[in-house]
Amino acid sequence: MPTVYLHIGAPKTATSTLQRVLSKNYQQLRNNGILYPKSCRSGDAHHVLACDLIETHQEFAMPDFWYKDIPRHTSWQLLREEIDANRDGLETIILSTELLFGQNHRLRRMLNEVKTHLSGLEIKVVAYLRRQDQLFSSFYNQDVKGERQWPGSAYEFYETHQLLRNDYVTLIQSWTAAFGKKNILLRPFEKEQWTDGSVIADFCATTGIPPLKGTFRDQNESIGATQMYMKRCLNSAGFPKRQNTEILNLLKDMFPEKPAKGLLYVNKPLYRKYRERWSRENETLSAQYLDDKPLFLQPIPEVDEVELHTVKVEDMPVLIGNCLNVLNQSGNLAHRPLFAKAIILAAIEQHFWEKLPGSARETLQNWLAEA
Repeated sequence: MPTVYLHIGAPKTATSTLQRVLSKNYQQLRNNGILYPKSCRSGDAHHVLACDLIETHQEFAMPDFWYKDIPRHTSWQLLREEIDANRDGLETIILSTELLFGQNHRLRRMLNEVKTHLSGLEIKVVAYLRRQDQLFSSFYNQDVKGERQWPGSAYEFYETHQLLRNDYVTLIQSWTAAFGKKNILLRPFEKEQWTDGSVIADFCATTGIPPLKGTFRDQNESIGATQMYMKRCLNSAGFPKRQNTEILNLLKDMFPEKPAKGLLYVNKPLYRKYRERWSRENETLSAQYLDDKPLFLQPIPEVDEVELHTVKVEDMPVLIGNCLNVLNQSGNLAHRPLFAKAIILAAIEQHFWEKLPGSARETLQNWLAEA
């Protein structure tokens, strides 16, 4: 009986890298009795499988870009047909989509359908887990700088984000109820615990497939602390998503800054509360799935070990001066009202409007009037 390894992420654990490597090595895998199905793949991943489940059971229309040329509500049939067509010598099937991780609404129904579609096959679930403080920081940074254009605080972000609201224990136990504890393969997203120090080598070892070549590179590098704050102000001011990369690059040109890593985006009492919750989750997973072996070798830092994200008001005159210079160039005139509104928002929030030179205040007000 062939074994299906259902790789569900989690997000922010090199899923895109693993999917790209598996897709690139399709023929090598086939030569070794391993199928990384093509028919239900949009790009390198099997997101359409998750999309069809979500549409069916949560009655939520998924965006067209996930499907590309694959008709809706056909992916599981296409998958089964491809498996049946490749039965000879088939030992392993790998499916990969992180869209399933973090789902909780009608999840039991969704997983029951998965079992129905994959009947007659052994199913194992592979989940890489990232330390929660790192996951929170990475998601928040990405959603502020990216096309989601998050305008709110880190607290609001945490309390409304689907994945962050649902703890690891609850999520993993839901998958355990569907597929059995022995079929849940938990791996830490922690280099010190990976086979040969490589997440690709670790995934291959976990699924029992031959070693594959590839390199993991974090494609979602954080932006700097001041850049982060100003991008949030720009998001609050509002602009089309299609302009996000252009606006972000303008901001980086105005105020070059090193990427911020491991910053504390919420107040200290709240971080303590989150840390206690995360630590309990990890201890539970350790006891239930890892024979009391720690999930992460590096513990979640104490509050006093983490640098607090603060806005350096002393940086603002430099940023504003550079902004005035950059946006007076002919190619950037259309963005002046947006940046003026964002800077005025920041000035009011951080109490430095009256400290700006009168000429700068007048220029910003004139730009705002151009909208």
